[in-house]
Amino acid sequence: MAGSKKKTITKKRVAKKPIKKNAIKKIAKKILRVVVSRPAPKKVRISPVFQPLLAKLQRRRNEITGQVNHLEQDLREDIADNQNMPGDSADHGSGELNQHLSVTLMENDRVELERIERAILRIESGAYGKCETCEKVIPMPRLKAIPWATRCITCQSRMEGV
Repeated sequence: MAGSKKKTITKKRVAKKPIKKNAIKKIAKKILRVVVSRPAPKKVRISPVFQPLLAKLQRRRNEITGQVNHLEQDLREDIADNQNMPGDSADHGSGELNQHLSVTLMENDRVELERIERAILRIESGAYGKCETCEKVIPMPRLKAIPWATRCITCQSRMEGV
């Protein structure tokens, strides 16, 4: 017992890279490109049943676009403040954490925006409301809950392995 040594374990700290100013523009452009690069839909009569869902999707798309613009502006200000502000490493680390959080939120918005755009295109093309896997009708309660759903519950469960 007297000859045993205690081992001390130290954790390596992995520093996150600071976000560059150009990265913000690239992320915001990538997110907003989803809306801008949308092809013009063919003129298809939209079912009155899907009109409220289309309006809901369009409202959410506008909300996300506004959020992305707001996050981009906040991120720019945070980066400018972090670069110009004297402080210790904890202050700068906190600023970088906020920047990474903003980028993560923007990426989440981008994914949701892509789903919404895809749903709007399916409504406008007449393919909305049918399961992409089995081609059965997706129940309206599911579409109301998740307007960008592309599969019925059965096929989605199979896909997720549940």
